[in-house]
Amino acid sequence: MSNFSPVRVAVAGSAAVPGSAAVPGSEAWTEITAWTEITDAESTQSVVRIHAEDLRDGQQQRSRLRAEAVESGTDADSVAVFLDVEIHIADDARTARREFAALDVPAVPGSIRYVGTPSGLAGLVADVKAAEVADGVTLIALESGHRSLDKVAGGVVSWLEDRGVVFSSEAVLAATGTRPTTRVLAS
Repeated sequence: MSNFSPVRVAVAGSAAVPGSAAVPGSEAWTEITAWTEITDAESTQSVVRIHAEDLRDGQQQRSRLRAEAVESGTDADSVAVFLDVEIHIADDARTARREFAALDVPAVPGSIRYVGTPSGLAGLVADVKAAEVADGVTLIALESGHRSLDKVAGGVVSWLEDRGVVFSSEAVLAATGTRPTTRVLAS
């Protein structure tokens, strides 16, 4: 993953699936975390998800992971490092902050946290790659439902596509529940 390759984007979310039942004849549900890469990127030998306190911590973790790959005799580009980013987005920043304040989420984030607009999130995603913090991001919606993920499909994806990132529309639909917005640029 040289710094010239586009940023990669994934979405993580919870899903309930039928699981093993503790009582014979009853059906139990197990909560699993689904991880779906929504960019159409060249595959790598391994993908590593990281949690970081800040962007510098993310840079240090990525550097360490790439150095470990080289030490083991593997190309540093064989590992793709994805930074977890907790998100809550809305059409405007004021609304996003107001809605976020009403959410029942831990005060201390599990990783980087972004509350704002789709274009602001897209800028952060692009900066994560440009500053070599990570090769990609895993977006984790803080609210239940698909509202922030709808905004990812409708705003973040198109902003990044305008900057050369290629997405799989099928993967975007599967991960967000929304088909990405297609735009026609005037010539």
